[in-house]
Amino acid sequence: MAIISDDARKPLSMADRVAAPAEERAEAYATFMVYAGRYTFTCDKVVTHVEVASLQNWVNTDQTRFVTMEGDRMNVGNTPMLRAGAMVKIQSVWGRLK
Repeated sequence: MAIISDDARKPLSMADRVAAPAEERAEAYATFMVYAGRYTFTCDKVVTHVEVASLQNWVNTDQTRFVTMEGDRMNVGNTPMLRAGAMVKIQSVWGRLK
């Protein structure tokens, strides 16, 4: 499972996410991404076979991320993807707990 959130997300003005103003809901949706499914891991990549996602277009697709290891850290990056009209590459760093 991957849960990706932009920095400084704003809370909705009310607890009822369905009744919140459309602009607030759109902003909340645009700044948060979740996908999950079984995965295949090789020495340099992890492929998630998406079964559920906040973006329905990703369901039944494979999402490939490239992996490098540096000590207790794993760097995970995607191939460039379109976001807000621009091609971006997103990288995350995972650390192993001792």
